[in-house]
Amino acid sequence: MMRSMVFAAGLLLVGTCALPGCAGLHSRQQPTQVYVLQPLWPAAANPPDDVRSGVSATSTLRVLRPLAGPGLDTDRIALIRDARRLDYYAASRWPAPLPDFLQSLAIDALRASGKYRAVQPDATAFAADEVLQLEIRRLQAEYAGDGLPIAHVQLVATLGRRSDRSLLTSVTADSSVAASENRMQSVVAAFQSAVGEALSELAKRLPVQP
Repeated sequence: MMRSMVFAAGLLLVGTCALPGCAGLHSRQQPTQVYVLQPLWPAAANPPDDVRSGVSATSTLRVLRPLAGPGLDTDRIALIRDARRLDYYAASRWPAPLPDFLQSLAIDALRASGKYRAVQPDATAFAADEVLQLEIRRLQAEYAGDGLPIAHVQLVATLGRRSDRSLLTSVTADSSVAASENRMQSVVAAFQSAVGEALSELAKRLPVQP
C-alpha cells in the first residue's frame, strides 16, 4: 500500500466492539473525516426572469454523471506526489464518489448562472433540450518536493442537443489553488476554491442556445 499523509496525528479514538470478549479494547484506527465543498457562485448576469436584459433562459439542461480519470472514481481524496505517484489522504473522504459529488456541484453552478430555465441530474423524469457531459481530468492535491500542496482541478464540458444528439460545443476549465498549510482543512479549502473557480468558468463559457 502506498504511503499516505496522516491527518490529525495523535488523535485517539476509543471504539466499541460488537464481538464478545472485546470490551475494554481501544481502536488504533483513525475516524474517517467526511469533507464537503460549498463554493460561492457568482450572481447570474442574466437571471431567467430579468426581462430588462433582453436575454431569456428558455432551454433546459440535463447534467450527466461525470466521467472520471483513472483513480478518481472514488470517494477517497486523491493526491499526486512528484508528478507521478497517485495516493490518497488517510482517514479522509468526500461524501460520495467524486463523479456524483461533482455532478451535484455542477448543477448548483449552472443553476446559479441563470442561463437555463431548468438544470436537472440525469436521474430526473423530465425531458431536457440539451445534455451536458463533464469529464474530470484532474481533481487532486499535487505535491512537489517540500512545497505546499496545490489543489488542481481540470474539467472538460461537452454540450449536445438531445433531439438529434449533435455536438454544440466543448469547453475546458483549469484551476490551481495552493493550500495555506499542509493540513487537511487547508487542503480542502483550496479544493473548494479551485472547484468553484473551474465550475464557474465552465458555466460562464457555455453558450446560450437560441
